[in-house]
Amino acid sequence: MAKETELTSFSSREEREEIGRRANAGFARVERTEAAANAGGIPTGPVAQELSEEEIRRRVGSGNFEAAKNDLQTGSINS
Repeated sequence: MAKETELTSFSSREEREEIGRRANAGFARVERTEAAANAGGIPTGPVAQELSEEEIRRRVGSGNFEAAKNDLQTGSINS
């Protein structure tokens, strides 16, 4: 893996195209996999119980919880 400050460059177009072909082949291999007939369906029920305010406060910290609760910023239209 390259260091954060070290830029990786591929000198030739052929090398870049080969890397792209290998990546696409890997994606295609995963996309074409099939589940076994008896694997079951996708679970659609609730995953976990709803968290109480006390549990959320414990997980994120009191300061973060209060800051998020009292945030006066308008949420993004797309979120």
